[in-house]
Amino acid sequence: MFVNDRKKRFELIRRCLDGEASNDEFAQLEDLLRESSQYRKEYLQYLNVDSALAALPDKRGPVAARPVQPSPVQPSPVAPPAESTWLRSFGSAGWLAVAAMLLFSSLLTLQSINRERNESSARAKEGIVARPAAIRDRGVAVLTRTAGLKGGASIKWQVGGTMPPGSMQWDSGLLQLEFYGGATVVAEGPAEIEILDESRLVCKSGRLRARVPEPARGFVIVAPNIELVDLGTEFGLDILDNGSVEVHVFDGAVELFDAESNRDLATRRQLNAGEAVAVDRDGKSITIASRDSRFVTPSRLNWMSDVSQEKTHRDWEDFRDSLRDDPRVVAYFPFDQDPLDDRVLTGYAGNGTTIEGAIVGCEWTNGRWSQKSSLQFKRPGDRVRITVPGEYESLSYSTWVRVDGLDRIHSSLLLTDGYPENAPHWQIRRDGGLILGVQHPGNNAANYQAKSIVNAFRLGQWMHLATVYDSERSVVKHYLNGELVRRQKLRATASGLLRIGKATIGNWSDPEPHHLPGIRNLNGCMDELIVFGEALTSNEVRSIHEVGRP
Repeated sequence: MFVNDRKKRFELIRRCLDGEASNDEFAQLEDLLRESSQYRKEYLQYLNVDSALAALPDKRGPVAARPVQPSPVQPSPVAPPAESTWLRSFGSAGWLAVAAMLLFSSLLTLQSINRERNESSARAKEGIVARPAAIRDRGVAVLTRTAGLKGGASIKWQVGGTMPPGSMQWDSGLLQLEFYGGATVVAEGPAEIEILDESRLVCKSGRLRARVPEPARGFVIVAPNIELVDLGTEFGLDILDNGSVEVHVFDGAVELFDAESNRDLATRRQLNAGEAVAVDRDGKSITIASRDSRFVTPSRLNWMSDVSQEKTHRDWEDFRDSLRDDPRVVAYFPFDQDPLDDRVLTGYAGNGTTIEGAIVGCEWTNGRWSQKSSLQFKRPGDRVRITVPGEYESLSYSTWVRVDGLDRIHSSLLLTDGYPENAPHWQIRRDGGLILGVQHPGNNAANYQAKSIVNAFRLGQWMHLATVYDSERSVVKHYLNGELVRRQKLRATASGLLRIGKATIGNWSDPEPHHLPGIRNLNGCMDELIVFGEALTSNEVRSIHEVGRP
């Protein structure tokens, strides 16, 4: 077609030069140039005209660079442009060499363009956002310690979690807040507080102790009948059942103002170290003895937190032991470090058999509790190799993981070797989505995803993640810390039994070449992984979270 039609030959040349041609079209042009010196001469004539046109000045004034896909240049088929002197000096070998050189250069350009397009397409499929939106931090404090918290919304509070302005109410137990401004507050329940910003707190009920170093000077606590402004100090505040407010100064000094007086100096009182007052509902105050021991210090809370964690850890150990006899368990890795061989990760199946995982590169470190061990995944080579036999109609995945960074397109939790049919891939995307990928029959890949599971404010915190593939109900469910966050119907193409076989924890071994990039190591720690051969209920997932919550 192109051989007998000169106009079409020029169109083929134009498409190749402008990066619009396919690989087949480039091959066509290459064959033409090898076939005839006449075709090579036409090709070089086109290049000569194309270069001359590009060099012509624009009488309309300066313009931008030549666009990537310009309008077609159609040289006249009747009167081709004259050859230049240097073109006439070439023999047939020279013509072929120049044409081949120019075509090779054009081919490299096309390959580069196609490679960029393919990479761009792959990035889009992998879920990469070229320019992610800026993340705004709405938090003003960090919850750093707890002990015995019960009631209210305390079940959702995570140590290490960022706390935005808002109310916090609980029935019993203690917590520690470290404000962005630098103040540290230990509050004891039953209590109700409201965080206003990084340097202001409303205490409606409860008892608290505040440590305010010099950089945080000016920290404010508002109580029902007073406003307290610190002057670089440590103090305690207790709201009694009769509505009175006690203020105890342990170090430095504080200023007290009548509530809602807008800090009227006529109402100002200063308390120094060792002094204490009780202010009743009417604003009348009396001097009382200072009682430091009534208010829990951060160091004491740290000790209480350790004691509380020891009990929680013992409860979890009972749960761990019970799973060894659970017939639904396909593979259970509690990540207990073996003192005799720390390069083996010992796991269990429900029938009492032992499963061994081969640790590659990972280092042992602390887990959810100081008494528990975990494996740290950091480098591209870090991984644990396992084999999980059997075929299953449904599967449930459960893990306790601490993600320290999302610096890969995908971060592996548990990936099968390659991506064969009905071999699930469980991983986290760079945008924080939790994904169960399944290659359904007929080469129909599906990603069942819950978005924004891991975000900037959950990095560095222990999280419980769970995903349930329920073939009977034709649904996939994702959970975060015991709560259902996404429910999706299985694709119509889903059928057959699921298989794990040879697989990798925290990385991907034997990746397929067309899956870019191959590196999918987890950046963080894992201290428990369970695979059930059945679909767990929401209550069962919640129970696993509750018994293992640090």
